[in-house]
Amino acid sequence: MTILSLNKLLNHDLKSLDGKLKKRSQTEVEMINLMSDHIISSGGKRLRPTILLLSAHCVNIENNLDPLNSVIIDSAVVVEFIHAATLLHDDVVDMSHIRHNIDTANTIWGNKGAVLVGDFLYSRAFEIIVEINSKLVYEILAQTTNIIAQGEVIQLMNIGNIDINEKLYEDIIYSKTAILFEASMKIGSILNKGTDDETDSLSLFGLNFGNAYQMRNDYLDYFGTSESTGKNIIEDLVEGKATLPIIHAMQNSSEVDEKIIRNAFKKSDQGAEEQIIKILKKCKSHIYMDTMIEEHTENAINALDRIENSKYKDELKELAIYCMKRTS
Repeated sequence: MTILSLNKLLNHDLKSLDGKLKKRSQTEVEMINLMSDHIISSGGKRLRPTILLLSAHCVNIENNLDPLNSVIIDSAVVVEFIHAATLLHDDVVDMSHIRHNIDTANTIWGNKGAVLVGDFLYSRAFEIIVEINSKLVYEILAQTTNIIAQGEVIQLMNIGNIDINEKLYEDIIYSKTAILFEASMKIGSILNKGTDDETDSLSLFGLNFGNAYQMRNDYLDYFGTSESTGKNIIEDLVEGKATLPIIHAMQNSSEVDEKIIRNAFKKSDQGAEEQIIKILKKCKSHIYMDTMIEEHTENAINALDRIENSKYKDELKELAIYCMKRTS
């Protein structure tokens, strides 16, 4: 699978999505327009709205529409606005300067502007939710945004804490990342009249896909390249975030290597990149990460067993496999 084939399959829906993203992010305030366009058009994959669209196409096959109705497209706009808002806020909290190989909004316009435009995108998302007028969608997205915020705070509370355990790490990546994938799949099914069983299966796909996706991000932070990922290698360590590669290495390294990791973590030492990666590979942390990512990907694919066969279901499977191996 390539992103090109996915774009071809969802061509009409994605064109509608793109048009609505641009239209609904525009205001009479020029700074909002510039920053909204910057974050929405900055090279992201738009995976959350894409899997929402695929989820909708996977249910109610006999009455399926191509393109999908406007309410489902609107819901895809909502999840992308929520995601964009979290990115703006994240970049301020993390003091990030580059995303997808381009300057972040806070680097160009400052932290205050980035926070306020993030707030605008959140509020615009909830304006659209009111228009969608579905009690279930209200409930799902209200809970989702609340849990995302809690996950951000939990991560913030643990900045500089190298001794977090794997359970806490998994709780954080679910709250910050996987829950929005889970919600996107659930909403797509609900709005296209999927059965409860279909909705549960697609939600489970979203949860496991989201976990695998974030774990792959954390893998690439140490074992990728800055050219492909669009950010500096070992950036999480420099920012004081203990992710799974470090957690695993701390549990499996020698006393000498553990001290080296702790010292680099404490000093936010970007210059220790080569030494840290060498230790991680010695501990086989990259192999452990691969195993965990494959396990969540397999769980995601298995969750689709109760979904009727279709080209959209096939594309979800291929997307999961593609993301498991991606380099950016």
